[in-house]
Amino acid sequence: MSYADLEIHIQRKGDKGRAGYPVDITFMGEVEFPTGELDARLPVLSTLSSGVDPQKDGEALFNWFFNDSRLTSAWAEARGKSPGRRVRLRIDDGAAELQRIPWELLRDPDSGGVALDLAATDSTPFSRYIAGKWTPGAPILQRPIKVLVAIANPKDLEDVGLSAIDTDAEFTALQDAVRGNGAVELIRLQGPCTLVAIEQALRKGVHVLHFIGHGKFVAGQTFLYLCNESDEADATDDQAVAGMIRRLLDSQGVDADDKLRMVYLSSCQTATVAPAEADAEEDDGLASSDRFGFRGLAPLLIAAGAPAVLAMQDFVQMDTARVFSQAFYAELMERGDVDRAANVARGRVINSKLPGAAIPVLYMRLRSGQLLGVRGTLSIDNADNADANFWEPLLLQIADGKCTPILGSGVTANFLPRPDEISRRLAGKFNYPFSDPENLARVAQFMEVAGGSAGRHNRNHPRDQIRPILVDYFRNSMGLSSEEYNAKVQAFQQTAAPRPPKGSLSEAADAVAWGEQSLGLFENEIHHQLADLDLPLYLTTNIDSFMTLALKAKQRRVRREVVPWYPIQSSMDRPDFDPHFSTEDPVVLHLFGADTAPVSMVLTDDDHLDYLCKASRDESHFLSSSTKAQLAESQLLFLGYRMQDLDLKIILRALYPPTGNLPPPNMRVGVQIDSDQPDKGLEDRVIKYFENYFAKDNIRIYWGSTFQFMSDLSARWRLYGRA
Repeated sequence: MSYADLEIHIQRKGDKGRAGYPVDITFMGEVEFPTGELDARLPVLSTLSSGVDPQKDGEALFNWFFNDSRLTSAWAEARGKSPGRRVRLRIDDGAAELQRIPWELLRDPDSGGVALDLAATDSTPFSRYIAGKWTPGAPILQRPIKVLVAIANPKDLEDVGLSAIDTDAEFTALQDAVRGNGAVELIRLQGPCTLVAIEQALRKGVHVLHFIGHGKFVAGQTFLYLCNESDEADATDDQAVAGMIRRLLDSQGVDADDKLRMVYLSSCQTATVAPAEADAEEDDGLASSDRFGFRGLAPLLIAAGAPAVLAMQDFVQMDTARVFSQAFYAELMERGDVDRAANVARGRVINSKLPGAAIPVLYMRLRSGQLLGVRGTLSIDNADNADANFWEPLLLQIADGKCTPILGSGVTANFLPRPDEISRRLAGKFNYPFSDPENLARVAQFMEVAGGSAGRHNRNHPRDQIRPILVDYFRNSMGLSSEEYNAKVQAFQQTAAPRPPKGSLSEAADAVAWGEQSLGLFENEIHHQLADLDLPLYLTTNIDSFMTLALKAKQRRVRREVVPWYPIQSSMDRPDFDPHFSTEDPVVLHLFGADTAPVSMVLTDDDHLDYLCKASRDESHFLSSSTKAQLAESQLLFLGYRMQDLDLKIILRALYPPTGNLPPPNMRVGVQIDSDQPDKGLEDRVIKYFENYFAKDNIRIYWGSTFQFMSDLSARWRLYGRA
């Protein structure tokens, strides 16, 4: 299932002149709804561990949150546009008191006629998102995933008022939870569970830390009861634990593929303390679930650099913990999305009629939710030996600078809307009368004709309408309000020279310093991964400047060039690059135009036909001689295209015109193309069709997403560089 991105951003009480908590909802980086407001009076809910009536509490929480009609309208619109929504709840530091609310109970009482537990269904992966300027690291592709199980059972726990832990039973329970899953390797921490011992074990290459032990939340600070060297209780504060995680993740001595990706904080898995008894012990005015939860530690671990932290908001029964962990790890290993795994696990607890499904809470700093990588498949001969037949030759070509990426619209999914999304918006706005509103080339053609006069088309009309759509979506994707964005653009206009065209996407990207800022906002950004390959030439059918800015962020000299295909009537005399492109002085060549020269954009149906005519008529001059020589020697990587995309087929014809009955060129092409076939029953037929279709061009298909392919390639490239 694909997910639309939905972020709920709650700000400090009193911000924006509101008496309550201002709330902004952003959907797909495109729709920024009017700011809503939460009542300053927080809802009264029963204790999580009591399990009195979680459904009633969930609906009460939902009704409190959506009491504002602006929020209700925003939620209804997002729900109507996409059944699959990745819900990220982002709470500002100044509203930390809202972290005490058990948001995982949220229950939409009228989701298509059936109540929906938002944090317990795979259609709405749910997390508490912590924003920040950091690089979360690449998803781990290697298997098995190594899980360090650290169980803290100091010999004097009863002396500090805590019950002893049966460490063997706890480890056996976790073994049972992952039994049969060969993708998980449990590593038991030996000896006293000290902070030093945990750090030393993590430095040996561990992906998940699964901690079992006692914890208390007192006066705004979390303490974990670890051990000292004498195996006695050592109340270790959250700052010390977070400091250890920060040192570990900042260390250059731990390989990137072996670094910690998640911390799983499990209490001692008992619910022996009743709510009334817990209340009697209060001395700081906090509810029992606040006193004994991990709420204070989890955000600190995220701030320290952990991509994801799963912790407990209250006491959790052993049966609940076992069912949750079994379902969580099974789903995580299958798909790699940590928020989806947490939702599936909560759903399993509910279906098992166990209490406390909402007690586990997921904090993360992954916008995509992908914690672990899942490799795609290759349509090559001897696929069982893909390393020798595909990856090793590709890595060798990259090392020699004989690899050329060709970028399609899919690589900009984090920052820009898809062509079909743009098309539908324009089709609705301009009353497009035909039955294919998702076809941007045809919608743009209609706009060009309708916006002109008799016998004369208005070529600028669709281009002028697309520009603000791209810029607004981009602004939202960067997390900027209109006021913040306008201030950055104004400052940029006063200092930049030369400057991209006013109001263009390139201007927007420069103004917000995309090359640097994107590294902290989007994990494993594709353009930056491509820049790390140090290639001499990058081709793109996109109009944006992202590839150029990613190369500049690496302190590379880079030139941005456009194939001069328009006007179609003029003859093409393509001079060669001076100086010649190289790994030190790369070129980004825009095949379908750039936003800095809107007239060059290949947009309408006529543009695509004219482009092919130009490429055919001026074949010898369509590309420079050095570009053609590079392509002849290169392994080509088509990234971000779907198999049915017209852009892909035109580029293949433009770069390698048909040769009649001659054999296909020896292109040595490695191709990744997204597959969007939802019906698994038809998958094999679809794969076979496209394998046969592209065979004439010697194209090998990587079946998976662009993100999967680049994660796979980047991981292999890092290892190759160390060999």
